[in-house]
Amino acid sequence: MKTRNHTTVKNKGKWMRKILFVTATALLFSYLYSRGLSPVWLAVAIVFFKGLFRFIYAIACLLVTLAILAAILGCLIF
Repeated sequence: MKTRNHTTVKNKGKWMRKILFVTATALLFSYLYSRGLSPVWLAVAIVFFKGLFRFIYAIACLLVTLAILAAILGCLIF
């Protein structure tokens, strides 16, 4: 009984991640399309330049981490 419940919960989480990923991707593509970038060319760029996008992702993660740390330190100091 516990195994069935565990797999059901695991599958729900899997579907939620897929839904969130599709929603985030749609929002990103619509934003870039409103700025003049075609989703097709963006997808082609992602496929052919994976290393560049991994680098950009790493930089974005670093910046978000620094922003969170600055916010935490700002709350602790002030």
